[in-house]
Amino acid sequence: MINKINNLFILNTENTSYIFRVTEALLLEHIYYGKKIEAFPMTAAAKEKQEFPRGSTISYSEEFNNLSLEDMCLEYSSYGKGDIREPFVICEYEDGSTTSDFVYKEYKIGHEDKCETLPTSYGSPREERLKITLKEKNRDVYMELFYTVYPQNDVITRRCNIINQGEHDINIHRIMSAQLDFDNKDFNFMTFSGAWAREMEVKSMPCKTGVLTNSSFTGTSSSRHNPFVMLASNNANEDSGDVFGMNLVYSGNHYETVEINAYDKLRFLSGINPRGFKWKLFKGKTFETPEAVLTYSKDGF
Repeated sequence: MINKINNLFILNTENTSYIFRVTEALLLEHIYYGKKIEAFPMTAAAKEKQEFPRGSTISYSEEFNNLSLEDMCLEYSSYGKGDIREPFVICEYEDGSTTSDFVYKEYKIGHEDKCETLPTSYGSPREERLKITLKEKNRDVYMELFYTVYPQNDVITRRCNIINQGEHDINIHRIMSAQLDFDNKDFNFMTFSGAWAREMEVKSMPCKTGVLTNSSFTGTSSSRHNPFVMLASNNANEDSGDVFGMNLVYSGNHYETVEINAYDKLRFLSGINPRGFKWKLFKGKTFETPEAVLTYSKDGF
């Protein structure tokens, strides 16, 4: 079930809630993902409160000079506006700039907008889909974020389109399918690596300041590094604890990474491996990403 109330988007399955909001600067701030909750009492308390940027962080703009994206939980991220963490998107424009500033334009809730070029999940009863359209402030380049809700399965999927409606071709150097930002860093990053005939060996790494990456560069998803990963609370076991599971519906070079920054915020990204990736997006064309499947359990693995 998908609802929009004022500037708040609420995505509910039978047992989980996913919540984000449109900020005054027209950015998308991630508020919550986890056990199903009543959104309204906690939303005001959960949103980031910034009266001035911390220390050496960079202000987002002159108009919002109190805002530092480095210290916010976001639904997507890019370079050049103060967020120095691993980005969701990097586009190179005709003047060589790689700074993008995608801001909220509109939304649509429905059942259409299927991916044209890649496989996606499907189910019954008919799923609901949210499309968020963002526009790059200085160019006719658009980003569409898709969220599909499967209530009975406690699954939410994410994917992204980049649409070039400008007069110049652009180069996409990096585009992810899903981003999850947490204000809690106390997780283990669990991967399933191996080799031929010994696939899916469980590896668990504590999340600490820095970057952990699980990826494939073989042209396939491969037995070496499976695109399914988990973020598990430190006390999680088979029957209890918070566990987030993420899988990329893609059989090519994939990339899953966890980063903890100086303010103890954790970012998870999943998508096409940016290593060696460059896609020329001609004017009038669209680039579609693979779909990422997200789920959550309060009852362990």
